Amino acid sequence: MNKLENSFKVLFPFILVFLGTYFFYLRDMNGLDIIAPYIKPIIDPLLGIINSIFHTQLSLTYDLEPSLSVAEHKAYFGGYLTTLWLTTLSVSIGLVLGIFIAFLTTFKIRFLNMLINEYLDLVRGLPVTILLFIFAFAIFVKFDDSFYIAMIALGLNSSAYVAEIIRGGIDSVDKGQMEAARAMGLSYTQAMQKIVFPQALKNMIPALANEFISLFKETSVVAFISVADLTQQSKILQSILYDPAPFIFAGVLYYASVKVFTFCVRMIERRLKKHD
Repeated sequence: MNKLENSFKVLFPFILVFLGTYFFYLRDMNGLDIIAPYIKPIIDPLLGIINSIFHTQLSLTYDLEPSLSVAEHKAYFGGYLTTLWLTTLSVSIGLVLGIFIAFLTTFKIRFLNMLINEYLDLVRGLPVTILLFIFAFAIFVKFDDSFYIAMIALGLNSSAYVAEIIRGGIDSVDKGQMEAARAMGLSYTQAMQKIVFPQALKNMIPALANEFISLFKETSVVAFISVADLTQQSKILQSILYDPAPFIFAGVLYYASVKVFTFCVRMIERRLKKHD
C-alpha cells in the first residue's frame, strides 16, 4: 500500500504537469512552434529509426507562422522569473524585519511590545491587495517602479507573519535553556544567539517554508499595479489569443513550483531530524 501511495504521489503531479504543458502551452499557446526548430535535429533521427523499424510515417510538424512571437513567449516565462525574484526579495525583507521584531519582543518592554502588537495587528488585518494599493496609490504615488513598490508591500506583509513564527519558535524552547546559559555566564544576547535560536530554528522551518509558498502565490495580486509577473503576462497573452490557456498554464506552473518547494522543504526537514 505504501509503494502504491508513493508511486501515486510521484506520478500524479508528473502526469498533471505533462498534460497541462502539452494541452495548454505546446498546443493552445503554440509552444511547439517555438521549440520545434531547436529540438528537430534531435527528434528527426529518432523518428527515422522508429519509422524504419515499425514502418510508420511519424514526423515533427509545426506551423511556420505561430500565433505568438518568440518575444511573447520569452515575456511569458520572464514573468515567471519575475514572480520568483519578487517572492525571494519579499521573503528576505520579511525575514530581516520579522527577526528584528521578534527579538525586540523578547526584551519584555511593555510600551515597545504594545507598539509591536499594534503593527502586527495592522499589517495582518489588511488584505494584501489593499495594502498593495495603499503603497502604490498613496504612499509611493510618485514612484515609477511598481516592482519595488510590490516588493516593499509584500515584504512588510510577510514580516508580520514571520515575526509571529519566530516568536512562537523561541517560546517553544524550554525556559530552562536560557536559565542554564545565563548561569554559565553568557549574556542574554549570547544565550539567544548560541543556545535558544539554533534550537528554535528547527521548529520554525516548516512554518517559514509555508510562508514562502503562500507569498509565492500571493504575488499574483501585483498584476493589479501592472507588475509584469506571471499573472500579468497571462492576462496579456489571453487578450491576444482570446483563450484561457495562458491562465491555465500559469496554474500549472504555480502548482509545479509549489511541489518542488515542498519537496525541498521535506528534504531539509529529514536532514534536520537525523541530528535529533
